[in-house]
Amino acid sequence: MDEIEKRTKEEYPDINPDLEVNTDDLIVIKEHPLEAGEKVFSFILLIVGLIALKLSVDLWFSISLRRGPRIASAAAVPVFVSGLWVLMSLWTVIENFKLTTPLSKVKGLGEKVAKALAYAFPLNVLIMLALIVAYCAALVEGVSFYIATPAFLYVSMCYLMRKDYVKNILWTGIVMAFIVLVFRVLFSVVFP
Repeated sequence: MDEIEKRTKEEYPDINPDLEVNTDDLIVIKEHPLEAGEKVFSFILLIVGLIALKLSVDLWFSISLRRGPRIASAAAVPVFVSGLWVLMSLWTVIENFKLTTPLSKVKGLGEKVAKALAYAFPLNVLIMLALIVAYCAALVEGVSFYIATPAFLYVSMCYLMRKDYVKNILWTGIVMAFIVLVFRVLFSVVFP
């Protein structure tokens, strides 16, 4: 018996290294390797990447009209990045279509879309999106930034935490003070 084993047995007498450990209980096996909507999301990434590639190639040619396209031009990096984006998202689309999702067995496009939207937009997300839209609408309608922003912050904090309503007033004041000091005073940003 070597020195390490001897010391281990002295320090941890209850440990028996001869016992076999069953790790099957520790392994979590997912039924589907992808979540609902991942195939569509990868396809959307591919489309956005193709748009970015077209725009960056157009930029590359517009910058290089006189001398022709060059690898060292200012638009070469966007072309490279968007090209890499397209290649990787195309690879992701191809690989994802080989895998299954919880929606793979669902019949009908309408039911698939409804279940994917229900997964992607749970109630909390929908309520926060509604609060953001209401906040933006209030700013567009002419409500002062100094009224709309604290109201949005307070209501969203109260909804998400569902407690500490008095503390939320304090946190809203701290956040507003920070925003005003940094952006209004330091950077001279004009708020709506």
